[in-house]
Amino acid sequence: MPAGTQSIQRVVRILRELGARNREGVRLSDLVQSLKLEQPTVHRMLRSLVAESIATQDPATKRYFLGQAVYELGLAAGHRFGLKSLCEPILSSLSTRTKDTAFLAVRSGDDSVCLDRREGDSPVKILTLAVGDRRPLGVGASGMALLSAYPEDEVRRAIEANSSRLAKYGENDIANLVARVLEAKDRGYSLRDLPGYEGIRAIGMPVLDLQGRPICALSISTLVGRLTGENFDDRRRLLQKHCEAITRLTPDAR
Repeated sequence: MPAGTQSIQRVVRILRELGARNREGVRLSDLVQSLKLEQPTVHRMLRSLVAESIATQDPATKRYFLGQAVYELGLAAGHRFGLKSLCEPILSSLSTRTKDTAFLAVRSGDDSVCLDRREGDSPVKILTLAVGDRRPLGVGASGMALLSAYPEDEVRRAIEANSSRLAKYGENDIANLVARVLEAKDRGYSLRDLPGYEGIRAIGMPVLDLQGRPICALSISTLVGRLTGENFDDRRRLLQKHCEAITRLTPDAR
């Protein structure tokens, strides 16, 4: 491994952990435990990130968060990666047609990231994810739909890589999660009753390009009664229609 590569990889892992828990912040001890690195090493890297405004520390709680520089870099990168803009009218259409909350998610390493969200007209707002939230692949309707688009060996590898993080999201049985992702692959969509949100159900589908490669995932979250019987069939068809609309907008389809 070239000199310096290991340090770069460690910094990237720290940033991913901060991103995954940016709303509540992360303690130094949590990072040491999750990354399995020595405390002086993690602390030294955090100090450097804070000095460059890539991370910030709350003086009261001592928790670390992503810094202003990450936001600025994200704005600059957004002009290069236009998926969010491409999908905006389709995501809005999905939330309008279903009257439910619609989500757009993409893969980032072994995580899924909520790239965008649109709220429907339903009086009950299901806001289970905020834009920028990260979850381990396989968790939630979007993460399960994304992972289901990959070969079985990649499904197993990603879930195993995330094994230490899954319990936090109500996934305590790795074999069961693998089986449910493979089931979602077979039927073409994921269906999930959300842990911690009684009476809430979500359905997700992967979006593929013309070569069958995964691009992103769309999902909707709503009350259980709106995802049963004929209501379920209507929403599944609408979700599939909107996924196909994104496929037609990809560069290969033009």
